[in-house]
Amino acid sequence: MDLEQSIRQERSELRMISVRSGARQLAVRTSGDFDDKSKLPIICIAGYHRNMSDFFAFADKFSEFARSKWPIIRVDLIGRGKSQIAPKSEEYSTLDDAVDMAELCKILNVHRAIWFGQAHGGNVIMALGPKAPGIIAGTILCDAGALISAQGLVRLRNNLKFLSKIRNEDEAIAALRRIIGVDYPALGSGKLDSIAGRTHIWNKKKKRLEPRFDWRLLERLDAFDNDDVLTANWALFDSLAQTPMLLMRTRNTDLLRADVYQHMLTRRPDAISLEIEGEGSPALFEQPDEMGTIAEFVLHTNKRALGK
Repeated sequence: MDLEQSIRQERSELRMISVRSGARQLAVRTSGDFDDKSKLPIICIAGYHRNMSDFFAFADKFSEFARSKWPIIRVDLIGRGKSQIAPKSEEYSTLDDAVDMAELCKILNVHRAIWFGQAHGGNVIMALGPKAPGIIAGTILCDAGALISAQGLVRLRNNLKFLSKIRNEDEAIAALRRIIGVDYPALGSGKLDSIAGRTHIWNKKKKRLEPRFDWRLLERLDAFDNDDVLTANWALFDSLAQTPMLLMRTRNTDLLRADVYQHMLTRRPDAISLEIEGEGSPALFEQPDEMGTIAEFVLHTNKRALGK
């Protein structure tokens, strides 16, 4: 079974853009009509070790729901996907990612955008809030919040380290299906393999799974234990208080606890809320209900931001 199947379609249109005076190079994919100034672009940022392929279905389907070729920017953060790895492991931080995104927008001549972040990607957007509030016209956060669960980070770290030790392809595929199936219990093996191919590729020569992320990202998670009580950063969440917000949580995620999500809604009673059934993180964005909700939010936010 070929774990590269889900990413083959994405390789042909990739752009590499340098930030920080060329010290960091990001993989960026754009789609839609950027000449249409009546539409603010949507900037998509994936989870901690993940990449832009998590937004493939979203980018493919969104214009259908919005009934136009909406401009969409998908980014691989440094050390993920096709982006360059960070020169130093300590440069893997939410703040560093936010600085990269602010500079990337200047290079792309994007002055305002609607931001869409999953898990860590949402935290990057929150970190961007105090640094460049004017660039954020609206925010979509999925499985992202002021407090991420230590248990979710530990499970992520342990699962990825377990996968790195497997030296048999069939065992690797079975393990990936088993791990991913916890978050998507209704999916068949073909779809699970497609999700697996977003973050891992089987290297036949080395007889191991090759991650599509820098392994040093996992080293940053070594300090966490299951019983850790992390500190919530509500100031960053509140930095987005002046912009429209769509909050989403997948029912099977262990990154964003239900009680934290409810507190986010209490702090932002004006926010639109959507809980996605039968999925964990990352959300797949393949169902009409969630795509319709996102499209309605984007259209309303775009109209408000442009004063129409």
